[in-house]
Amino acid sequence: MSDCTHTGQIPDVLKQPLSCLPGALSDTLVERLLLCVHYEPVIGIMGKSGAGKSRLCNTLFSPPPARVDPVRGCTRHVHRYQVTRGPRTLHIADFPGIAETPALDRRYRRLYRAWSSRLDLIVWALKADDRAWKDDLRCYRELLNTGAEPERFLFVLTQADKMEPCREWDNANHLPSPRQAENLRAKTELAATLFATIHPVIAVSATENYNLELWAEALIKALPVSSCSAVSRHLTPELRTECVQQTAREGFVSVAGAIFDEAASVVQTSGRLLYQLQRLRRRFLAVIRAVWHLLF
Repeated sequence: MSDCTHTGQIPDVLKQPLSCLPGALSDTLVERLLLCVHYEPVIGIMGKSGAGKSRLCNTLFSPPPARVDPVRGCTRHVHRYQVTRGPRTLHIADFPGIAETPALDRRYRRLYRAWSSRLDLIVWALKADDRAWKDDLRCYRELLNTGAEPERFLFVLTQADKMEPCREWDNANHLPSPRQAENLRAKTELAATLFATIHPVIAVSATENYNLELWAEALIKALPVSSCSAVSRHLTPELRTECVQQTAREGFVSVAGAIFDEAASVVQTSGRLLYQLQRLRRRFLAVIRAVWHLLF
């Protein structure tokens, strides 16, 4: 490994397998890996005004990034928040809510279109007790028609505790009643059908901490593999479940494998060197899997 690579930024256990590679290949691997480790994802939060977008952000990430106004929509522009842990930063783009006035909607839809290609994932908040999603559907279809990719959208049913019959919510156990649970199931199925979602729709309540672990797992699975590890480290500790960490870890291993293959493709290989590279690749990825928790 040449002196130009900042190897001090990677765990010592990774340096040994890297040292067995040609210098240029080793340097390229380290450079690309560090870019991935220090990548700063951007997640957008969209949906109707009053759907609880900002509150959902504050429940997921630590420290809470967004300002919340319980009376009126408080987001009039795209608010960019930073969630920082050590040297790593996650960016949250909190968008103004649609369905306030026709004039504001036209302005907000332009914002949504301008930003959609710049986001790692778009979280779309739908109120569980909302009877009309026509504004959400119109805006979403407009985004798709202008080139947005449906796999970049994760729909979530918010404020599950307000689902009718709302007076039946089990406050002691923070769970819906049987009738509420059935209505929530029907509503999530309706949302998945209407929006033809790629990822599962999950009903949550930020105020009741209902289904947040399940939804955090869906969030990590919906993210591009290149950013799921970086996002996972910014979740509140109780939401970094084993499933979240395993999904993020395996995603990063797949990214590391692609980086290795791309870097190795420019190396002139004989049969013997090709066999050595394949063996080193397996060892390299095994070490990446083992030290993932040190990187993130």
